[in-house]
Amino acid sequence: MTSVIATANTNVQAIVYDKFASAAAQIADIEPIDYFFAKEMTSSPIAMPLSSAEFDVWYHLLMALSASVRDGHTCLPLSVVANQRFGVASEDNVITHHGFAFPAHDELQQVMAKLSLDDNDVPVVYWQDCLYMRRNFSFERALQAALLEKASLNLGYSSDAISEVIARLFPKTQQEVDWQQIAVANSVNKGLSIIAGGPGTGKTYTVTKLLAALTMLKVKQNNASISKDLDIALVAPTGKAAQRLSESIQNAVAGFRGAIDDQILDVLPTKAQTLHRLLGVIPNQVNFRKGSDNPLDMDLIIIDEVSMVDLPLMERLFRALPVKCQVIMLGDADQLPSVALGSVLADIAIRPHLGYSKANLQFLGQVCQLSKTQVKQLPAAKQECADHLSILLKSRRFDGEGAIGNIAMATIAGRANDSWQYIMAHSECRDDLTLLPAELSLWLSRYVQQYYQPLLSAEKVEDAFALMSKFRILCATRQGSEGVETINQQVIAMLKGHYQQAKLFHGLPIMINENHYGLGLYNGDMGIIWQNAQGHLVACFEEAQSTGYKTVIPSRLPSFEPVFAMTIHKTQGSEFEHVAMVLPSQADNQLLTRELIYTGVTRAKKQLSLSCREPVWYRGVEAKVARHSNLAI
Repeated sequence: MTSVIATANTNVQAIVYDKFASAAAQIADIEPIDYFFAKEMTSSPIAMPLSSAEFDVWYHLLMALSASVRDGHTCLPLSVVANQRFGVASEDNVITHHGFAFPAHDELQQVMAKLSLDDNDVPVVYWQDCLYMRRNFSFERALQAALLEKASLNLGYSSDAISEVIARLFPKTQQEVDWQQIAVANSVNKGLSIIAGGPGTGKTYTVTKLLAALTMLKVKQNNASISKDLDIALVAPTGKAAQRLSESIQNAVAGFRGAIDDQILDVLPTKAQTLHRLLGVIPNQVNFRKGSDNPLDMDLIIIDEVSMVDLPLMERLFRALPVKCQVIMLGDADQLPSVALGSVLADIAIRPHLGYSKANLQFLGQVCQLSKTQVKQLPAAKQECADHLSILLKSRRFDGEGAIGNIAMATIAGRANDSWQYIMAHSECRDDLTLLPAELSLWLSRYVQQYYQPLLSAEKVEDAFALMSKFRILCATRQGSEGVETINQQVIAMLKGHYQQAKLFHGLPIMINENHYGLGLYNGDMGIIWQNAQGHLVACFEEAQSTGYKTVIPSRLPSFEPVFAMTIHKTQGSEFEHVAMVLPSQADNQLLTRELIYTGVTRAKKQLSLSCREPVWYRGVEAKVARHSNLAI
């Protein structure tokens, strides 16, 4: 059923949907929020100047905008929907939803020209030929302004001092360019820098040397003895990512003993925390204790796993930073963007590298003592430059010989045929690669017995966590026969002989699904159900800032689920020695992208097992994530 509404042209009437079910029958994949948002917006006087046909366009633009936000886009460019049919769907070559046909780009612009959206009370913004939710527009513009302000900050260390420090940290032993040296030199004097690279490229190793360089420069600048003059925060989006950052820096510091002055290493920070802990959560509020009116007090912040940080959280972090604070971001820009809004890292770490300005190339050549040949190997800007960005190109884990690295590089480059042919040619002759049957029943029980059965008999909680890090089943989807929920049920059924129908049992790995600020547990944190010395079941979680464990009575836990299998999205910030990646049986799954597959593949440190069909692999590697925004530096 439809209803009619009056417009500026009294001789025509615009057709709208009288209820959500009517809209859902016409437009595929919309949610009630999309329908009611469009209905509310079009009932305001803003739409009065529109003709009937223009009203229909505006109504469907609003639904499309709301749907795009749910998909993680910051904005909806008119060019994306122009001449496209929104919400069309078919099944077995039969159209099930006819959708709505948007007109040409110039006609869409004519509609927008008739609307008055400048009032701050209007929840929609039209800017740069894009539609925004006003709150998301504010987040994007505020973050961009903050990034540009940081990028303009120079710490004032002299080139001679930097050159001396770089020479001490990176003794000349090779003729080829040392990209870690370049990253340290490029970041040391800038208010904002990004160090990007895939797994094994040494991002945390590099940033540890950068911390040493900054400490040495501070001592030299102040002509003082070595002390903790720099107030530094190490942060990551999740507890697991913070724990991994802490461990990586601690290992790097230990590895540098004998090569870097112990007095320098002793003052470097080695304990990371979550962004939420740093900013100070206020229960039941979206804002934090720290903000523009109560800023953080620090000289330097290092943010790891930046690809996981969504736009609103990143803006709130920058809002809380003092003007003097240097910002260094770490991450893999080829990974999946955050599960929420935006793709901050991908937006500001454009690949391939745009190149360095002439002044920056001269600076790097001078402080790194590069030959002319080496300088020519650095990316040089043709028009726009990206002086803030350093990309680590050499992976010490994926050295070109291993299957995981070869598949990952071919995947992210979109080379579907090359990657699949490699899998077919090497899966039966390598220890680090296995192509599993697409049918779970043919291999799941073997891995359950090998990796999950020992969890039930582990005697020490630290042993159980070590076992959890050895293996994980990764899925593209939550639901369906190849989804997380189904596989977790199957694994539990295979283990249930020991515990009959108990919902919780000793050795059950779990994942938290919602934040609980009082307990300090956050969405994505992983723990294990454990029987303590008194015979009671408790939930244990590793502490990011210590070697101990947090224990919580299960009844106090926020929403959680078993985590024998987990979605690839939720694995960002985690790694496992062996990963079994399960892709959907149908190739038309919209979640399948090269970034999803790349992220899953690179969670494996030593061994990768794949359960997928050839058409699914090709479809996934050929599809690319594209989130719309106007964020740039």
